[in-house]
Amino acid sequence: MKSLKAKLENWEKYKPIRSMIEDIFKLAKSAFSLKNLHRYTERSVKKFVCLHVLLVGIVISLGINSKEGLQRIAEW
Repeated sequence: MKSLKAKLENWEKYKPIRSMIEDIFKLAKSAFSLKNLHRYTERSVKKFVCLHVLLVGIVISLGINSKEGLQRIAEW
């Protein structure tokens, strides 16, 4: 509990990290069509999500890991 309280007191320090995570999720949802996930079997969902996680990883490994770069791709 002390650890959580310490982190909550220093939330400003985590703001840029949280922002980057939100941009990555926005990229996955918008650019890679995870916004409307219409899958009906667990196997289908796993394949679809794994592919998109791979695509996000490729984008980041190609060096597009700045906030502006991720936002540009997500809004493309």
